[in-house]
Amino acid sequence: MKPESTPATPPQKRGLPLWTALVALTVLALLAAAGLGALWYFTRSDKAKLQRQVQALETQQEQARLSEKKAAEDAALTLARTRQDEVLAQARNATNVVERLLGAVAKVTADATGLKTSDTGRAIALHPDLVAQARRFYETTLPALAPNADIISRLEGARRIEQQLLGALGTTYQPTADLSVTAQNAALWAEQELRETAEAQTLLTALVQESKIKVASIALTPTSPTLESAINQLTQAKSALRQRAILEKTTEAKGEATEAVAGAEAQRIIEEARLKATNILVQANEAKAKQEREEVVRLAKNKVEDTKAQVEAIQREDEAMRIALREKASKPELQAKLAPFVTPGYWQIKPPPMAIDKKPHSYTRLKSFGALDPTLAGLGKLVDMACTGRDSARPRWKLKGGPNLWRRYPEEVEKVKEAQHLLIELGPVLVGMKLLEP
Repeated sequence: MKPESTPATPPQKRGLPLWTALVALTVLALLAAAGLGALWYFTRSDKAKLQRQVQALETQQEQARLSEKKAAEDAALTLARTRQDEVLAQARNATNVVERLLGAVAKVTADATGLKTSDTGRAIALHPDLVAQARRFYETTLPALAPNADIISRLEGARRIEQQLLGALGTTYQPTADLSVTAQNAALWAEQELRETAEAQTLLTALVQESKIKVASIALTPTSPTLESAINQLTQAKSALRQRAILEKTTEAKGEATEAVAGAEAQRIIEEARLKATNILVQANEAKAKQEREEVVRLAKNKVEDTKAQVEAIQREDEAMRIALREKASKPELQAKLAPFVTPGYWQIKPPPMAIDKKPHSYTRLKSFGALDPTLAGLGKLVDMACTGRDSARPRWKLKGGPNLWRRYPEEVEKVKEAQHLLIELGPVLVGMKLLEP
């Protein structure tokens, strides 16, 4: 009998221990976290770099906009200052002329007043013909001079305009045409009155000089009559003479009624003729004054038109100059000479050293960098920009001697000088043509 066989025990499965699995999972989690952290870091770093570049670009654009705005404001200030200076000069001229008139009228009035009672006037009173001239001067010439109230009114008007313009200096305020016309009218009026005042002063001086030349029949003493009393006596004598003539005619007219009526009629006719003559003289004076006013207005209008024509001519000249410069800047051979600067590229003069988009060099940065200074140092900076190896997107200058020894070759120096001169002359035009950044 065979012995019973013992059934074989199946082999047991052997797996990883639990702690080993936990360690492995922990390591994998750490590696995943490290990968995610690295991914997040590099993504954030690139984003921050891009944001910095965008912010720098926006800052540059804002600076360009501010530069353009400032240029426009500077142009407006320049135009306003030119107009302010022009009208201010007219106001100051009017003030000076009216002040001279005020002084001249005051002097001739004072001289005439003093002459009535002075010893010089007594010397004039010794000569009847000079007394008659003096009487005409005091009754006709002196009252015709400009009144002080009119002179002061025009002087204050000119000063008001002057102060208004002085307060507006440095602003964009442009004086209106009426201010210019007012100042010019005041100056023209004062010049005309100055001539009449000078004539009155000349007449007064001539009276005094003639009294020193003429020989009087009686000697001059402290008790000699004054010029004022002599004029009054002459006026009274002429009045008495007229009364005597009227009396004689009246006496003669008493003989016959017809002659009386005729004399009265004659007197009436004389009075009417005198009245008509007076009216004609007044009308003539009014017509003369009106004509002078119209002449002053016409001259002022012509002056305004001349000024406008001058401004328009200057503007046309400026426009013609801009057109000529644009034509010059558009020439291919000129742009070829400036290719290292007008060709778009990434490299820039100042930070940020590299732009995101290709752009020409900035005209403002060229100036601030010193590359447009007409000196040897400025030429050297221009050569460094045009020859640097950091800029591979733009054409490069190939100078004899390279960027260090080019100064030894006169033809290379002239080439660099010509390029700098073109950039100085055409810089604003090239900016307007988008061949240079602002």
